[in-house]
Amino acid sequence: MMKSRISIVMPFKNAASTLPEALRSVLAQTFHDWELLAVDDHSEDGSAELVRSICGNDPRVRLMANAGPPGVVGASRTAGEAARAGWLARMDSDDISHPERLERQWNLTCARPELDVIGCGVEILSPLGEGMVRHVEWVNAQMGPTSISNARFIENPLVHPSSLMKKAAVDAAGGYLEVPWAEDHDLWLRLMERGAVFDKVPEALLSWRDSAGRLTRTDPRYGDDLRHRMRAHYLARMERVRACGVVVAGAGPIGKALARELIRLGVTVAGFFEVHPRRIGEIIHGAEVADSGDLGKRWREAVLLSAVGVPGGRRKVSDLARSAGYAEGEDFWCLC
Repeated sequence: MMKSRISIVMPFKNAASTLPEALRSVLAQTFHDWELLAVDDHSEDGSAELVRSICGNDPRVRLMANAGPPGVVGASRTAGEAARAGWLARMDSDDISHPERLERQWNLTCARPELDVIGCGVEILSPLGEGMVRHVEWVNAQMGPTSISNARFIENPLVHPSSLMKKAAVDAAGGYLEVPWAEDHDLWLRLMERGAVFDKVPEALLSWRDSAGRLTRTDPRYGDDLRHRMRAHYLARMERVRACGVVVAGAGPIGKALARELIRLGVTVAGFFEVHPRRIGEIIHGAEVADSGDLGKRWREAVLLSAVGVPGGRRKVSDLARSAGYAEGEDFWCLC
C-alpha cells in the first residue's frame, strides 16, 4: 500500500454515541492523503462495528485492537508503531474536525519546515461551566513558538487532539508513556525539552467536546497535585534550575506545593517573594519569605517561578520580572 503523508491516530472505547460524527469528519477532509488508525481499546458497545459500517471499504482506514495496556497510552502507542506516515494527526473519538483541518495544517508543514508540532484553534462543544470556556480562550490565545513554549508549565498550551506531529520528533522523545500525570501534557514537555518547535493554525478547526466523563474531570492524573509533581519533575531537569536553584513568587498554597516537590527532587529553593504583609518574614520549607519589592534584588541568580494563583497575579509578577531583567523561558517561568 502506498505510504500516506499523514497517519490519523484515533483511539476509542465505548464511543458509539460520538464516534460516527468523528469518523465522518475525517472522511470529509479536503486533504485526502491520510490513513486512519482507529484503535479499539476493548470496547463493549459495538464501536468497532461502527467503524466498519461507516468507513466501508475505504482502504485508508485501518481498524486495530489495542495491543498494549488498556487506556489511551496503550492505544496511542499501538497506532504510533503501526503508522506509515511521517506525520501523526491526533483526534479523539468524541471530537469533530473541520473539513479543512488537515489541509491547513499540512500547508503549514510545507511553509515552515522547522515546525515539529502544529495545532489549531478549537471551539468547545457543550462546555460544563465557565472554567472550560476560559481554558479554551487561554489555549487559543497561545500563538507562536515562543508563547506556546513559555506557557508550558501554566496549563497544556496546545489541545492534544488538535495536533499534527512530526513522527520522528515524537519517536525521539519516547512517544506516549505511562506516567503518573497527564500523558498528553507530558509528551509536549518532553518534546519541548528536546527543542521541538510548536505553532498553530489560528482558526478553530476542531470542535472539542466537553462532558462529565472526560478524563480531565474524572482521572486524578489530571488534577492539581499531580500537575504540581509534573511541573517540578521537568523543572528539576533544567540545567539552570539544577545549578542555580529557584525563588518562588507566591507563598500561598500553590507556591508551597511546588517548592515542596522541587525540594524533594533535590532543587534548592532560595526563598519566596510575597505581597501579603503577614507572610513576609516567615520561613517556608527552610526558606525566607521576602517582600515582593525585593524581587530582582535578592536571590537574583536563582530561576524565578511565578506561582501566584489569584486573578491578575501572573501579569503582575511578569511585569515585575521584566522590570528586573528576567527573561521568560530562560530564568523566569510562569506556573499558574
